[in-house]
Amino acid sequence: MMNERSQALLSAQWVGPRASYPAPGSARETAYRILRDRIIFLDLKPGEALNDKRLSEELQMSRTPVREALIILSVSNMVILKPQAGTFVAPIDTQWVEMEQFSRRALEKEIIRQACAGMTAELARLYAENLAAYARQRQTQSPDRMARLLELDNDFHRIAFLAAGRENSFYHMLRDMQHIERLRMLSMLTEDSGALIEDHREISRAVIEGDETEAIRHLERHLTRYRESLLRARERFPEYFTIG
Repeated sequence: MMNERSQALLSAQWVGPRASYPAPGSARETAYRILRDRIIFLDLKPGEALNDKRLSEELQMSRTPVREALIILSVSNMVILKPQAGTFVAPIDTQWVEMEQFSRRALEKEIIRQACAGMTAELARLYAENLAAYARQRQTQSPDRMARLLELDNDFHRIAFLAAGRENSFYHMLRDMQHIERLRMLSMLTEDSGALIEDHREISRAVIEGDETEAIRHLERHLTRYRESLLRARERFPEYFTIG
């Protein structure tokens, strides 16, 4: 039986950031996006075997694009290829987490500066709608609650890129956020999202007011919270950070 998210992607019925990807072109690209998504959203766990024959049947495509997708994922250490043994989901790599978040912080600080000068009433409305949607989703018990919260979190950050006229840069950044995205999913299981909501309120307020100094200060605090999240997640879910 095909995974529900896999079926949604094949049908191109994505929401939030996942709708931001280009429409599925090659089978390899489709397989890559499905497997990447399932690892990030914790459907596939560290150490889990990825059999290309079974996956090709599930995704209704030949084995070649699935193998190619697994090779691409191995480059960013999302999967481990073991000769004569098979392919397995890799644990969250803390060095990759640091690298991804360093790059993100450097880019978003520059974007937030530009956003302060490019804010419009329409974009301010998007901030308000995003904050309200996050508050509503936080109270639900829907099966995709955590995935949707992550999408809304990413959508919040996308607004600054829109204000800066650099939306494509957001999608490029998001494509490179893989290990940090898995950590963010785990953090939703270990901590309350109140601090995140307050950070988003302060960031959006400062950007709307055009206060560059305050916007950067709140963004910096927001993007360094992952260090505490990492400690909590490793303590509660050690199996996501090592195999065997």
